[in-house]
Amino acid sequence: MIVPSIDLMGGQAVQLVGGRDRAIEAGDPRPIAERFAVAGDVAVIDLDAALGTGDNSALIRDLVKRASCRVGGGIRTAGRALEWLDAGAAKVILGTRAVPEVLSRLPRDRVVAALDARDGDVVVEGWVTSTGRRVEDRMAEVREMVSGFLVTLVESEGRMRGIDLGRVRELVAAAGGTHVTVAGGVTTAEEVAAIDRLGADCQVGMALYTGRLGLAEAIAAPLVSDRPDGLWPTVVADEDGVALGLAWSDIDSLREAVRTRRGVYHSRRRGLWVKGLSSGATQDLLRVDPDCDRDAIRFTVRQHGAGFCHRDTRTCWDRDVGGRNG
Repeated sequence: MIVPSIDLMGGQAVQLVGGRDRAIEAGDPRPIAERFAVAGDVAVIDLDAALGTGDNSALIRDLVKRASCRVGGGIRTAGRALEWLDAGAAKVILGTRAVPEVLSRLPRDRVVAALDARDGDVVVEGWVTSTGRRVEDRMAEVREMVSGFLVTLVESEGRMRGIDLGRVRELVAAAGGTHVTVAGGVTTAEEVAAIDRLGADCQVGMALYTGRLGLAEAIAAPLVSDRPDGLWPTVVADEDGVALGLAWSDIDSLREAVRTRRGVYHSRRRGLWVKGLSSGATQDLLRVDPDCDRDAIRFTVRQHGAGFCHRDTRTCWDRDVGGRNG
């Protein structure tokens, strides 16, 4: 799966090459966060705080209200990490302070340890100083205390030259069952799919900002279908997780759904189907999630109007789980 990334400097979304050269200034990160939120968690990294040149705290407090955010950059104490969790961050990302004495004070399921690596060695201080320690050694130290690792391959970060899948395989093995997210060089949907098959997620920035990789294509990359028409069964659920009904999707409908942030599906009779276009029972698309086998997806939506069903009920079943249909 993909984790879109928003790096912040001076209140703006930016993309750096190799952690140094500013290649893209994308402006206000708020609409970017809202667009990326459909893919799930969004990584929000405060580069100013990480570099000790300022911070973007007020802006990030706004972003965590707009998307499910993994917040990182300059978090050096357990107290600061807890402040971000209390502010609404889904998870916090700790770098140099991902050490047992700090991690022991934090909830494991909401902490990610960031390991920046150049040629296999962990680097710090803006990626310029090698610690002389291997990523695998740092993983072994803390993997029982974190929910996951974010490993950035510095030599390929921002360069869109692809990622070393063999190295990803090694990192997943070294993590010993703790989830791994990799960053650095991921450019194509094929790479997203390959990384997913290896059991890892990929954090992507540059390819999304430049348009080399479409957001819908990235979301769809791991999906498979055993149907002759290639369609994906799509469970439609509301914000409480209640299933409203079943629909079908293909890449064209998913692309339109992600672009418009609406409930758009593939009708086997009519082709592209925008839910509620004639009835007024429209949907705001909040999130798209693949299932564990990657052969079905879930649309989480905010339903308007009478409901999802063509019979003007909220769900396509006789009785809503919550009893709202009697």
